[in-house]
Amino acid sequence: MALPFSARARRLGKDVYFGGLRTLGVTGLKRRFQDAGLVLCYHNVVGDDEADAGDLGLHVPRERFESHMRWLVERYTVLPLDRFVDRIVSGSALRSIAAVTFDDGYAGVFEHAAPILSALAVPATVFLVAGAVGTRARFPWDGTSSHQPADWSTVRAGLRHGIAVGAHSITHPSLPALTDAQLEDEIVGSREILHQATGVRPEFFAYPFGRWDARVRAAVEGAGYRAAFTLDYGLNGSGADPWAIRRVNVPAEISDRQLETWAGGFHRLRRAG
Repeated sequence: MALPFSARARRLGKDVYFGGLRTLGVTGLKRRFQDAGLVLCYHNVVGDDEADAGDLGLHVPRERFESHMRWLVERYTVLPLDRFVDRIVSGSALRSIAAVTFDDGYAGVFEHAAPILSALAVPATVFLVAGAVGTRARFPWDGTSSHQPADWSTVRAGLRHGIAVGAHSITHPSLPALTDAQLEDEIVGSREILHQATGVRPEFFAYPFGRWDARVRAAVEGAGYRAAFTLDYGLNGSGADPWAIRRVNVPAEISDRQLETWAGGFHRLRRAG
């Protein structure tokens, strides 16, 4: 379906803006001289003919994802998440350092993204909604789409091929809205479910919907996680809070030039009002 004129105009405006930054070399200079690391957040990767189903912002076509990863490895040193966090905690340099994450645990990540990651030697961590793995139930935001969570055998196979896992709660609630008891169940219980199913005790937690506050952060830290990841936009310097690490959330429709400028620390254009 063709985009309405207003949507096409907005997209053109963004491409002109981001393309201008790229042409001027601003994004490359900022990447080379800013001592701050990049964490990309994806959700799902799908076949190129499947991208229109479900939440359109979450399901990145395989060809576009491969283009993103090729761009990434040409410009960054991509580290496993544990080594990225080690640099934050130790105060080590983070210039041109990146990490790749996925939220929710879609089957498409293991089917479509994992072979690309393997071929390019890109480490990645998938934050799993523990109660959804293996259920074949669709996530509520996807409506009637065919995009489903992975099953446990797929997750375990991914571990053997270098895909790390982290916790993303049991039921994907908005954590700040929960009672203390519910919060503990989602944070601690999800890790125990993952440990029992995979033998791995996750060290890292990603806040569902990216929503967190001081109470939620304290609960994650108190539960013994080494670090936690938000969807707050931005890069991370050596003084970053390990339980509030920023990420660049990558929508499915993003162009290559937009990704380059977002990754360099230039946020998306905002509408007035």
